[in-house]
Amino acid sequence: MNAPLRQSERLGRLTTALGANTLALLRFDGSDHLNDLFEYRVEALATRPDLDFDALVGTHATVEIETRDGPQPFDGIVTQARWAGVGENGHRYDLTLRPWFWLASRRRNQRIFHDKTVIQILTELLADYAQLGDPAVEFQLSQDYPTLEYTVQYRESDLDFARRQMERAGISFHFRHAMGSHTLVLTDDVLAHETIGARPYKSYDGHHQAEGEHFWDWAPERNLTTGAIRLTDYNFKTPDAAMEADRLGDAAHAQGHIESFDYPGDYLAQDVGKIVAGLRTSQERGADRRNRAVGDCASLRAGRRVTLSGDPVPGTGETYLCLSASHHFVSEAYGSGGQGSDGYAFTGSYALMPDTAPMVPPRRTAVPVVHGPQTAMVVGEGEIDCDAFGRILVRFHWDLSGAHSMRCRVSQNWAGAGWGGMVIPRIGMEVVVEFLEGDPDKPLVTGNVFNGRNAAPYPLPENKTKMVMRSNTHQGAGFNELSFEDQAGQEEIFMHGQKDHRVQILNDQNQSIGNNRSKSVGNDQSESIGNDKSISVGNNHSETITADKTLSVGGNHTESVTGDMALEITGNRSETVKSTRTLKVTGDDSTTVEQGEQSTTVSTGARRVSVLAAGQYTTVNQDIVTVSKTGGIAIKAATSVVIEAPSILLKADASNFIQIGGGQLIIEGAETYINPRETAPDTGALSSD
Repeated sequence: MNAPLRQSERLGRLTTALGANTLALLRFDGSDHLNDLFEYRVEALATRPDLDFDALVGTHATVEIETRDGPQPFDGIVTQARWAGVGENGHRYDLTLRPWFWLASRRRNQRIFHDKTVIQILTELLADYAQLGDPAVEFQLSQDYPTLEYTVQYRESDLDFARRQMERAGISFHFRHAMGSHTLVLTDDVLAHETIGARPYKSYDGHHQAEGEHFWDWAPERNLTTGAIRLTDYNFKTPDAAMEADRLGDAAHAQGHIESFDYPGDYLAQDVGKIVAGLRTSQERGADRRNRAVGDCASLRAGRRVTLSGDPVPGTGETYLCLSASHHFVSEAYGSGGQGSDGYAFTGSYALMPDTAPMVPPRRTAVPVVHGPQTAMVVGEGEIDCDAFGRILVRFHWDLSGAHSMRCRVSQNWAGAGWGGMVIPRIGMEVVVEFLEGDPDKPLVTGNVFNGRNAAPYPLPENKTKMVMRSNTHQGAGFNELSFEDQAGQEEIFMHGQKDHRVQILNDQNQSIGNNRSKSVGNDQSESIGNDKSISVGNNHSETITADKTLSVGGNHTESVTGDMALEITGNRSETVKSTRTLKVTGDDSTTVEQGEQSTTVSTGARRVSVLAAGQYTTVNQDIVTVSKTGGIAIKAATSVVIEAPSILLKADASNFIQIGGGQLIIEGAETYINPRETAPDTGALSSD
């Protein structure tokens, strides 16, 4: 029981991190799959009951099966080790081997990839596992892959995210094994898969054993699949573009054209949609042709091709791609049960497809769904950062790398062709983000929320009755605001403009104010009215002008005062009438010049004073002087002219004369002088000079 175990001459060998002969292979079972992980179960024998599992778990272990074509390695990472008891020949251990890619299922992550192809994403994603293979990953790709603007790994393992991206792009994967290592191989063409050459089919007769690897059971099968794909999608940048795309498969049997329609199709242009529809059709049609086989082809693994030869069966001469292989090996030594009853130490069962059939991985990995809204912080350059569509950048709370999102559209309360509402969230704000179809690759900002750093415009709950829209001055200090106070008895609409306020109304504007109105203008006020202006004041009207007032009327000016009108001018008054002036007074007219003189000048034409109903009275406290510089002075009365004064002097130049005419001439006086030779006495009368 304590004798060392020797495996060098055995058909099956096991090598682990504990050494080549610490564990000896008893039994090997497992399966590998195209586009899936392999899992191998190993039963081994050891001489000790206390193997160091810490030195074993997480390390490579390799099973080698000896064939006529050389040893076939099956390498994997030990993910489970178990002591299974003690038997006649030693202690038994059960090991589970899985690919290093399985380790990616142990790590869940959330991160964002910007402007990368699927190859760049996978390379970055799997870089942390590079030390687990030699090499760990190998790309055998022939297609060109587009740059993806925005791709999110959201609450999913590295494994699921990688598989989801490969299925989306039509990339297959399998594993190539070597001693102490295995490599993840990525392909997009069936011809990139290595071939093991021909393997014959020979029916099993129970008596003869073939000399090399062969199949003894072969069964072709067909499956009815979806035969056509129709897709559509929507691109907000080209909302009117045709987006529908379809593809019909190659099925010739009845019901082979059953169509499947899906939305969204995961594309932004119709020509790309046609490629996606073709890819989806191949994913469906790839499940049609299958061949089930049983044999002892230890060299045939998932991802390898084989050509069928030997006894004629349907498909002989064709080449097939192995989709899955199940392996079973029993060692011939250590009393483990020997070979199976069929006489073969190794047997396998296989699922294959013709290498001419569509080879695209089916979409099996679920896309993570964001259940409900999230919040995120607005980021970017400066204070406001948006593009032509008003899209902003946000940083999600779950993103530990500090990456920002793609440009996210912002839901507005109204959005039309050049009209609607527009509020751009600013950097530092916390916004509510939802996801179209729950897809983490399709964020949409639907709202804003306050937080401990960004408080409401007014303290709460003291101002809970206010509704507020307050902005913040960009690149400065200040704000614009429109707020509503709804507290009973204090209702108010408040508007604050940090600088200018413009109102443009193309037709009527009506304002009705139930009580007082107060208006204060700190500087100038200008008012332009294209047509009429009417002001009606129910009571008094008072205007105070500290400096000058200028009134310019292009047409007539009419003032009507029902009661009295008083005009008080502290300084001078100047009035110019360029045409006719008419002054009509229904009652009395009184002009008083308290100090100084009164002067009336008529430049051309005559001056007439007409008193129609009564007399005219002129009272002057001092002298009255009437001078006609170029003409005469005529006084005419319908009855008589009375000139009454203490003395009266009528005087003409020596070369002229004074003429008094009439029916009678009466001259009365105490003394009368007519053309005296001596100068008449000085009477004190006014001279006409």
